[in-house]
Amino acid sequence: MQLAAITPYGGITVMLPVALVITLWLMLTRSRQSAMLWVGIVLFVYGVVGVSKILFKGWGVALDSLGIFVLSGHAMNTCLMLTVGLSLLGRQIHSSLRWPSAALGLVLAWLFSIYCVAPFIHPLPEAIAGALLGSIAACLFLFCLENISIRKIPSSAVVAGLMLIALSTTTTKYTAESLLDRIAVKISGGEKAYKQPEWRVPEDPS
Repeated sequence: MQLAAITPYGGITVMLPVALVITLWLMLTRSRQSAMLWVGIVLFVYGVVGVSKILFKGWGVALDSLGIFVLSGHAMNTCLMLTVGLSLLGRQIHSSLRWPSAALGLVLAWLFSIYCVAPFIHPLPEAIAGALLGSIAACLFLFCLENISIRKIPSSAVVAGLMLIALSTTTTKYTAESLLDRIAVKISGGEKAYKQPEWRVPEDPS
């Protein structure tokens, strides 16, 4: 499978169900505190990515010197969800596996961000910026989780959650770009949304 074919799996169509599964997982551990913390972190990072896109699409606000026009939601999503999700799976097997599993999630998510997101959806600086945001949020959440009592959940619930995620990968993949375009234009009063300059390297016809 070509790398471009798996890039859409980092979008909201798959990652929002992952966030929901993690929320339900935390609720099943009977830790309302951890579930609320998770929802807060997810809303915050989604807000940061959304604001970065609205500022650029509406007013052209960007970090030109760094080559960053918006933050990559695909990279942020993958680093946050994969790191936390694998850490919870590792914790389910044995508590000592929670951080090695999180480290594995980070490595896989960064590889995805650099080799799948950067060449096809965002320039590398934007993919790195999104990955940093997701990684910091994931590690912050997992560090906070160290002070919260987390119980194991029934294996049947784990399987059900994984099946829900697997099902989401088979559906049509959507992004929020058109919605963000409309919001940005509505707020800014502009005629149309700002667009990034062409950055993709032309494919070698040979």
